[in-house]
Amino acid sequence: MNKMIQGFSLIEMMVVMVMIAILSSGAIYGFQQWQHHQRLWQTAHQLSQFLRHLRSDANGLNRDHILTLWQQGDRWCLTTEQYADKPCITTSPRQFIPRFKDVLITEMTPGLGFYGVMNTAKPGHIILSNTAGRRKIILSVWGRIRILALAEQT
Repeated sequence: MNKMIQGFSLIEMMVVMVMIAILSSGAIYGFQQWQHHQRLWQTAHQLSQFLRHLRSDANGLNRDHILTLWQQGDRWCLTTEQYADKPCITTSPRQFIPRFKDVLITEMTPGLGFYGVMNTAKPGHIILSNTAGRRKIILSVWGRIRILALAEQT
């Protein structure tokens, strides 16, 4: 009844642990990239919904909404001319405050906005970016709003 019980050697266990650590680090990096991508996508869609709301309000009530970009340190927000005295502080349907700090506005057409006369707007664009990439929100002269993913420049 002398049976030899054999198990894994210390070297085999170390090799398996190193392989698990390498695969885990790749998964963590991929998850972080996915998270940054989702934050950029979500902010772009929330901003486009904000612009659609302003467009509807301008057309329905025949008033103008000109956007102003306010930056305070690493935070930014978009407001209409009605809230120029208290930007980025109050929550209102006329202000857009992004939820994520890592998403930044890198470019915006000055005077971008909607006019209540016959569904018109000042055409232009807003470019959002973070480490995952860039999104461009385009506003046409007829008030159409589109989101584009911009290719990375090498």
